Amino acid sequence: MSNQDKRQFISKQDAQEMIEKALRRHNRRSTIISSVLGWILIGGYSFGLFHVVQNT
Repeated sequence: MSNQDKRQFISKQDAQEMIEKALRRHNRRSTIISSVLGWILIGGYSFGLFHVVQNT
């Protein structure tokens, strides 16, 4: 069996579905990461604000 006989090609529709699935997964993960970082930054900001207000 030659190397060309072992090749398997995917259709354009399958490739498009794979790309869409990867984009959905990326968007979901990036949304989660962004929200977690946002809450951390808001928490740090509010902690610092309360600390400054308490000392004045």
